[in-house]
Amino acid sequence: MKLYSRIYEAKCKPEEIKEDIIILHGLFGISDNWVGFARQFSKYHRIIIPDLRNHGQSFHNDSFELDDLVADLLNVINENNSKSPILLGHSLGGRIAMRFALLYPKLISRLIVVDISLRSVRKKPEHIAIINIMKSFPIDEMKSLEQIKDYLFNNIKHEKLRRIVLKNILKTSDSFQWKVYFKPLIKLFDKESEAIATDQVFEKETLFIRGGNSNYILDSDIAMIKEHFPNSEIKTIEGASHWVQADKPLEFIKTVISFIDKK
Repeated sequence: MKLYSRIYEAKCKPEEIKEDIIILHGLFGISDNWVGFARQFSKYHRIIIPDLRNHGQSFHNDSFELDDLVADLLNVINENNSKSPILLGHSLGGRIAMRFALLYPKLISRLIVVDISLRSVRKKPEHIAIINIMKSFPIDEMKSLEQIKDYLFNNIKHEKLRRIVLKNILKTSDSFQWKVYFKPLIKLFDKESEAIATDQVFEKETLFIRGGNSNYILDSDIAMIKEHFPNSEIKTIEGASHWVQADKPLEFIKTVISFIDKK
């Protein structure tokens, strides 16, 4: 099945166009979150931003394993005739991108991984909060967007988490419903994200970006990263949490552009 994707053409002359960039959002994210960044990155690159299965406008499926998501990405590359794209993935999107790069190194040119490592990831308080509010949220009782916002304001302390939940609500002609398909996501969430255990190596240029206030990429992870991505560098954006791009957008854009356009 085909993922819904947003596509932004390169702004430059045809002869100046470089490789595509495929952006992969994280758990509970949607492609819309990356539109502003796509416009910044599209000077020389076509940008493709799919909604992962069970997210946004993409199809729903009870199977939600990492290998399913890698297969979906392969379909995106083939459907868009994307030749040696750069992969950029945040959180779960970063895990998909890493797994894809290790399995299909010849199909991509470079890799950008945002605030996620190869090791297993335990449940984080922020994700637990999102799951809990979505499970208990009386969406069928909501009559207006203002009512939804008031409910979220009274039940979620952090504005960032409120925005994530709000982005996952769809208004229909006479009601509200979830964009995200919970069942398989909760199943994945309930078991710890397993480490990407492999002997494979991706030798092409790779950039890891981590938030200075995040613990998703620790100094203790660097040896494993270097083992599987020997041509990698790690940049830390100080003052940023796991949602690096949301906390420090200007620094994030500058870091990515310096990597994608250095050739």
